[in-house]
Amino acid sequence: MKSHKPGSIIRPFGPIIYKNIISEEWKDEINFAAKSSTKEANHRLVGCIDRQVEYTMSQDSIDELMEYVLEYVDNLCEHELFNHNSSFFRENKQCVQTVTPWVNIQKKGEWNPFHMHDGNFLSCIVYTQVPEILRDEWKHPTQRGKETTGGKVEFFYGEFMNLNNCKLGPIEPQEKEIYIFPSWLTHYVYPFNADCERISFSTNIVHTINT
Repeated sequence: MKSHKPGSIIRPFGPIIYKNIISEEWKDEINFAAKSSTKEANHRLVGCIDRQVEYTMSQDSIDELMEYVLEYVDNLCEHELFNHNSSFFRENKQCVQTVTPWVNIQKKGEWNPFHMHDGNFLSCIVYTQVPEILRDEWKHPTQRGKETTGGKVEFFYGEFMNLNNCKLGPIEPQEKEIYIFPSWLTHYVYPFNADCERISFSTNIVHTINT
């Protein structure tokens, strides 16, 4: 597995969000699954998206994802938000696993409503196809409001605390970006008008470690 540069930490509010850039090999694997997978995942997802498919990750891709997760865990420990460091996780790999990954092939007018993920630990989003026409939509006359939103993702925190809610976004997704965040962190994916397909991957990471 190729080494990667250290990811960055985004902390606009309480929970930490981790960001990095995945390998070209993993990107190609996800895009291939988007075209070839025949197992629908819609029945277990909230997305208002016609094509959402399950995807079996290669061992190289699982290893790559886990390296990002371990880096995230180190940052959680640095901020005293978790009781175990990445060394503990490396010694107990059998206790950490991904849960049925899926790929979203988002088209014009489709979106992911305000939601959080299942699981007791972390979730991730990876963007592997962001057509140039979608980037152009962010400059379109109909997107000249205070915030352009077409196809962007937005994270929310504190929405149940009066006068204490905040958000991160809308974020312009870029190809090969990975975001890792607590599974309970609510987020929303906006629809877009461009006639194209935007591909993203998600999974949940769970653990059986007593914290």
